[in-house]
Amino acid sequence: MVNVTFSLPEDTVRRLRKAAQAQGKGRKGAISEMVGAAIEEHLAMVEARVTGEQFRAVKDGRELARAPSLRKLAAELRALGVDPRDVIVLGTTPLEPVVRTGLRG
Repeated sequence: MVNVTFSLPEDTVRRLRKAAQAQGKGRKGAISEMVGAAIEEHLAMVEARVTGEQFRAVKDGRELARAPSLRKLAAELRALGVDPRDVIVLGTTPLEPVVRTGLRG
């Protein structure tokens, strides 16, 4: 573990503390865990832009498998003996929001 010092706006720190308390993690190191997880997510998105689409299977905050397609990810999970319904699957390319307008009927 390496200590890194950086500055954040007071409002951001206030929101981080509030989010940590809301998750029931009002203990020492909770904000570091949240910031670390956010940085990992962001780095995964940046790396995906460079290397192409990647899918990750996460369980209990731990990455179990990574693959370039959902089919290959499912195969890796089967090889590990993990039920795909027990994990959260994350894609590195964020989904674009769908906006629909007009009459329906």
